[in-house]
Amino acid sequence: MEEFLFTLEDTSLGLLVSSSIWGYPIFLSLHALGMGVVVGVSVMFALRIMGLAYAVPVSAVLPFWRLAIAGFVVNLLSGTALFLGSASSLATNWAFLSKIGLLVVSLILTFRMVKVCIKGSGDITPSDRLLAVAALICWVLTIVFGRLIGYIF
Repeated sequence: MEEFLFTLEDTSLGLLVSSSIWGYPIFLSLHALGMGVVVGVSVMFALRIMGLAYAVPVSAVLPFWRLAIAGFVVNLLSGTALFLGSASSLATNWAFLSKIGLLVVSLILTFRMVKVCIKGSGDITPSDRLLAVAALICWVLTIVFGRLIGYIF
């Protein structure tokens, strides 16, 4: 497994991230921008489902889902590049592994919130509100663990 991780680091993209002066900062900036879009749209869904801006129909926030998908694609590509830059150390970093696990949960919860908005009947149930709170908590934890990656070895 270790040999495979070192092979990933030796790819041209892995070397661009780890060895060039501009590679890491560019991909990290793209990752932050993509994250801001995905999390921002998710927070908007969650706040609407929790009752903020109740005069706005929940279905009205649905068009922002395409923007979130675009942000996710940017995040996926930039995150993959960042992983390739230091795959051997990230594969055993508990903060990174926790972030990835929380990311999966956050995305699942966000997709479920999108389904609530697609339903768009205006009937928000207490379980829908609980879903929104859980999504917010998971996104915050995903960001916190993402920040911890640089400090955990």
